[in-house]
Amino acid sequence: MAAPSQAGYMVKQLVFFAWIACSLVFSPLSSGQTAGVEDKLAALTHERESLSYELEQYQKTIEILGADDSDPSQSNNPAVRNLAVEMAKVKAKLIRVIEQEVTELQGQINTAKAVAATVEPQPETEVESRPLRTLDTDSSMASVAREEESVARLLTLLAQHYSELQESLRVQTSPEEVAARRAAQSDADALAHIPYSVDKVRLSGSEGSTALALITQRLGDSSIPESRRDVARIFSIKTRLYGSLIASENRSLKPVGKNHYIAKVRLQPGNTSVQVGTNHWEILLPESISAADYLITLYTPPAGKPEFHIFSVPDLLAQENPYLPAWLPSELQLTAAAG
Repeated sequence: MAAPSQAGYMVKQLVFFAWIACSLVFSPLSSGQTAGVEDKLAALTHERESLSYELEQYQKTIEILGADDSDPSQSNNPAVRNLAVEMAKVKAKLIRVIEQEVTELQGQINTAKAVAATVEPQPETEVESRPLRTLDTDSSMASVAREEESVARLLTLLAQHYSELQESLRVQTSPEEVAARRAAQSDADALAHIPYSVDKVRLSGSEGSTALALITQRLGDSSIPESRRDVARIFSIKTRLYGSLIASENRSLKPVGKNHYIAKVRLQPGNTSVQVGTNHWEILLPESISAADYLITLYTPPAGKPEFHIFSVPDLLAQENPYLPAWLPSELQLTAAAG
C-alpha cells in the first residue's frame, strides 16, 4: 500500500510545481519589464494630454481673435495665420506621440495573446487536492480588450489629427518654399523697377520680369493670406487665324502661393482667347511672328479683379538680366542664357 501513497504524493507535488510554472508562464512580462513599459506609456499619455491641451488653447485664442469658420491658415489676420502655423507644429508632435503610444500598447496586446496561446489546459485528475490555481484568464483577456479599445480610440484620433495636418500643410508654406521666396525677394530688390500697367495683358520681356518681381513681393508680404497650392486652375485656350479655329485645348495653371498661378504654353500667331472660370482675355499675336512659348501669370486676390499677364519666354530670356525667381516651378524649365 506504500506504493500508491507515494505515487499520490508525487502527483500532488507535480501539480503544485505545475501551478507555479503556469503562474510564471502566464505573466506576460517580468515585473521589471512591466514597470518599464508602464512608465513609458504613462509618459507618452502625459505628453499626449499636454499637447492636446496646448492645441485647445491655440484654438480658443483663434476664436477670441474673431476668426470665422474658414481655414485659419487662409485668414486675413496675420496673427491667426501665425497661430495656425504653431498649431500645425503641435499636431505633428502629437501624431508622433500617439504613434509611439499605439506601438507600445499593441506590443503589450501581442505579447499577452502570444502567452495565452501557449497555455494548454491541465488534464483533470482524481487526486484529492486543492483545485489548481491558474492565471485569471478572464481578467487578462479583459485587460487586453481594454487595451485594444484604447488602441482603436488612439487610431481614430491619429487619423483625425493627420487629416487636419495634411489639410493645413496644403496651405502653409514649406521650409523649401520659404527659402525660395526669400531668394527671389533678394533678386527682386536688386531689380530696377520697370513701370508697367497691371491692366496690360500682353507684356514685353522686361515687363515680364517686373510682373514676376511683383509676384515675389506679394509672396513675401505677410499681410497677404496664403492659399492652397495643391489645386490647379483650369483654363481654355482657343486660337483663330483668318476666322478659322486652328488650336483649342485645356491646360492647368500651377499654384505658387497667395492666389498666384503660372503656366507655360505655346501660342501661334492669330487671335487667342484665354478663359479662366468666368474671366477671359484676348491676345493678338501678329501674323508675322512665329509660334513661341509664353508664360501666363494669374493673380486672383480675395477682393478685387484678377490680374492676368502673358509674355514671351524668348523675350524674357533675351533681357540682359532676366528675372527668374527661385519660386518658379522647375517643370517650366526656364534658364537664362550663359554669359
